[in-house]
Amino acid sequence: MNTQQLFAHLDSQVVETPSWGYANSGTRFGTFVQDGAARSLEEKIDDAAQVHALTGITPAIALHIPWDDSNDWLAVSRYAADRGIRIGAINPNVFQDQCYKFGSFGHPDPAVRQRAVDCHLRCIEVAAATGSRDLSLW
Repeated sequence: MNTQQLFAHLDSQVVETPSWGYANSGTRFGTFVQDGAARSLEEKIDDAAQVHALTGITPAIALHIPWDDSNDWLAVSRYAADRGIRIGAINPNVFQDQCYKFGSFGHPDPAVRQRAVDCHLRCIEVAAATGSRDLSLW
C-alpha cells in the first residue's frame, strides 16, 4: 500500500463518537469540570456534529442511558439529522450506581438483576425509536 492508498483508506473510515466524550469527564474519584463541556444532550449532539464537520468521518453519536435519556426520541433524532449526524449505538449504563458494585446481570440480588434488565429494555426502546441498530453490552 502506498501513501496515497493509505490516506484514501483512512479517509473512508467511519468513527462513532461517544456522547460522554463531550461532557465533563472524571473517574470514580471525582469529576473533572471543563469550560465549554456539553451540559445537555442537545449540546453533545452539537459538539458531535462539529467534530463530523471538521473530520468528515464521524457521522454518528453513541448515546448512554440513563445519562442521555429523553422523553422525545423523535425530536432528538431530528435534531441530530438537522445537524448532519445520526444516533448510533445505544449503551446501557449498568456500572455506575452503587447497586451494581457486585455486577448487574450476575448480581446475587434479584432486584439488582431486574434493574439491569429494565435498563436494557429501555435501551431497546430507545434504539427502536431512534433507528439505532446497535446496543452495546458493557
